[in-house]
Amino acid sequence: MLRYTIHEKQQWRDKVSDIILHHYPESPFSEKIRLILGYQDLSYQSVTIPVIMPKPDLMPLTGGYRKTPVMQIGADIYCDTELIARVIDHLHPENSLYPKGEEASAGTLAQWSDTVLFSLAVSLAFQPKAMAANAMFQDQQRAAEFAADRAELVKGGTQLAMPFEVANGQFLAHIRRLDNQLADGRDFLLGDKPSIADFSTYHCIWFIHNNEAIRDIFSPFGNLSAWRMRMEDFGQGKPVELSGEEALVIASSSEPLTAEKQGGLNPDEIAIGEQVEVLPTDYGLNPVKGALLVSSVEEIAIARTDERVGNLAVHFPRMGFQVRQCD
Repeated sequence: MLRYTIHEKQQWRDKVSDIILHHYPESPFSEKIRLILGYQDLSYQSVTIPVIMPKPDLMPLTGGYRKTPVMQIGADIYCDTELIARVIDHLHPENSLYPKGEEASAGTLAQWSDTVLFSLAVSLAFQPKAMAANAMFQDQQRAAEFAADRAELVKGGTQLAMPFEVANGQFLAHIRRLDNQLADGRDFLLGDKPSIADFSTYHCIWFIHNNEAIRDIFSPFGNLSAWRMRMEDFGQGKPVELSGEEALVIASSSEPLTAEKQGGLNPDEIAIGEQVEVLPTDYGLNPVKGALLVSSVEEIAIARTDERVGNLAVHFPRMGFQVRQCD
């Protein structure tokens, strides 16, 4: 888990209403975070970003990281939903998504859903029948721009999706297992309350169900469908629209709240203050460079300065990311 001093915790909790979510409506991982904000009944500021590059009001904050969503609190920038969910949980711990005694079960299932299940869902969502029903792909130029953008996103990384003919059977096998797990009357995957495993699984199901042309794949799975509707009922919290430029002004008028920390376990053996670059281990391999600020088994953060917004702390989860020294 993330570790903060009592003073730091109070600083973060004072900032709970200052959450800014940079996202776009069609983004599955954004839906994961929107639903968590709904479950926690939180207010937040919502910045709608472009679906494809360029993203001129986001890059100054992230230093090049381009995946969606990104969460901002003042001049602290959080990348990847693995970390964003944990930070929200610390801000609002009353309904924790990480049940005591089941941290490994919940975290492992969440990671599996965010990687394996999501990659299968991508294949189903971009099969010809699904694309024909997707409004985004009715405009040939827009479709071509999207394809080029996503090709750039995965360049040099691991393949995001597999052929539909392979993925379809695997996806069916997985959702049958999920349906069976919900057959004993439990409301959620690990019991009577939702955990991070539910939210990570939900966004993959939502991605498919959101397309009317292919949602009938869930028809045989009544338990899973009932679970999906229970999750959907949490809503998306209380968003207030904010422009990208306004979010940059908030960052420029703030200073990062993050202090230097080196955990007792330092997997990289890199000293705080060293110049490093951080990037994902799967795809979207755009390195973010700065001075190492936090290094622990759960979190990496770097300090960087941008000419438009000043000093920033950019945070990443340890899971799914790599950090290495650079000049």
